[in-house]
Amino acid sequence: MLTERQAPRERRQYTRAEQARALAVVLREEFGVGFRFHDAADGSPVPGGEGAAQAPGLAAGRVAEVVAGGRAEVTALAGGTFCLALPLSHAGRPVLVAVGELPAVAPGSERERLRLQKWAQAVAERLRLTDLMFTRSGGGPEGAAAVAPGGQAGTAWEALLTLDHLMRRTRVYKDAAHTARRALEGAFPLIQARTLLWVPGQPDAPPIVVGEACLTPGDCRQLAAGLVGRAPDPADPVFCNDAPRTWGGRFPGVTNLLALPVVDPGPTGWVIALNKGTGDRGTGNRKEIAPPLSSVSCPLAPFRKTDAVLLTPFVALLELHGRAARRYQELKELLVGLTRSLTAALDAKDSYTFGHSERVARIAVELGRELGLPADDLSDIYLAGLLHDVGKIGIRDSVLTKPGPLTREEYEHIKQHVTIGYNILSELHAIRNLLPGVLWHHERWDGKGYPHGLAGEAIPLLPRILAVADGYDAMSTARPYREAVPPRRVEEILAEGAGGQWDARVVQAFQNCRQKIHAIRQRGVGESLCAAIDGALRSATPADLVVTGANHIFVPEDRPTAPPE
Repeated sequence: MLTERQAPRERRQYTRAEQARALAVVLREEFGVGFRFHDAADGSPVPGGEGAAQAPGLAAGRVAEVVAGGRAEVTALAGGTFCLALPLSHAGRPVLVAVGELPAVAPGSERERLRLQKWAQAVAERLRLTDLMFTRSGGGPEGAAAVAPGGQAGTAWEALLTLDHLMRRTRVYKDAAHTARRALEGAFPLIQARTLLWVPGQPDAPPIVVGEACLTPGDCRQLAAGLVGRAPDPADPVFCNDAPRTWGGRFPGVTNLLALPVVDPGPTGWVIALNKGTGDRGTGNRKEIAPPLSSVSCPLAPFRKTDAVLLTPFVALLELHGRAARRYQELKELLVGLTRSLTAALDAKDSYTFGHSERVARIAVELGRELGLPADDLSDIYLAGLLHDVGKIGIRDSVLTKPGPLTREEYEHIKQHVTIGYNILSELHAIRNLLPGVLWHHERWDGKGYPHGLAGEAIPLLPRILAVADGYDAMSTARPYREAVPPRRVEEILAEGAGGQWDARVVQAFQNCRQKIHAIRQRGVGESLCAAIDGALRSATPADLVVTGANHIFVPEDRPTAPPE
């Protein structure tokens, strides 16, 4: 049985919105702008176009004119841009009109308008010919203007929609094997093959099989090695519709194959489709080796160029992920170095708090683990703990290391370290999700904290955790103006402040794991920093920092200050 994710989708008629969403991917790649779509029958808007909000629309009468003309049209707009209108067909009939707006290189230039019109017409014609090719190879449509529910016409639309789904959900922090499996599982229902393979170029990376496991891992690698040099260009697909004769029976489970190299910039692996059939595509992702195909009742068919066309964008997705993963690793290494430099600079500035940020980070992770937070959140907590006091770089040394009580002016100055830290890190968009911890770790549960006087649940969980970790380490460390507070007294102070200065739930988590926290002392920044950076970069949604509330006078537990006037 095929697994649920691998089962062929039931053929159906695709809606205009689904067609528009699929074609929007192609047109954005071609022109670099979003397109709005209209139904060719009545001119009504069709939702689903990517970037449609930025594209102009057309009146129903104008849509009818474009459909009647049967050609792409480009008109100059008053704002120095050009409006592109492309009629798009299926099975020889117009179904949609795509409308986009392209900036002009030379506004008002008739030569440029004609050049764009030729370009747009060439794209429309290419899409029309591709549609006819798939339709003729898979049979006619069921309905005048509907996408064929059977054959490769429906498969072409399905491929575009599947790619759109995969690209929106691909994450560069996922390893290559995870991305390759998702790509193969997306492509498998579209290819009439019994097996789809990903054979990576790295010797220690195992092959990935979707469908029938008709080869052992060792055979997969031998087969991939035998594909090298079989195409005129290293980036071209390899067709072999008579595998037994080509390989002398070395792979009895393989009757024919189509292989596409993944090149980035050199060969990094192969995507291989095996044993194309006209009926049942396989028995699922089985671990056992299937019997030779000759013993299986399944009509065979040769692989064709249309099969390569369907697989090519999935291969391109793997290549894109490889390039993005390298950039991600470079960014991660940059942030690791930056974080270490910032924390080292802070430690050098105030020797009495040497290692404070590292200890706060580790304590906060223990609190988060006790609260049941997932691994990605623990990574955020660790990195935010390291960076929570980075703004003290901007605090005057005379205030930061003063051995006696602070004046009101000095206290107001030292409170600025949270906003200074926020400003230092705010342009690092990859870690914007950490900013609440930097900005609000001195807010109090009762609303008497700073800088914005947030209270209760209005304070995000990250800064609430950091506040307890920061308070514990500050009280447990000797300072120029006082001795370290004994551990038992620290526990009492935290318990007394639960529900007032600190979140009672976080304080309870501290009490539950206090023995582990007491042991977190005198440890340096190690490999955990790399893991934390890796986790923090995975957050795709920046934190929404809503700045509200009034400032309140707040006396930290760990430092004396002059009373307010």
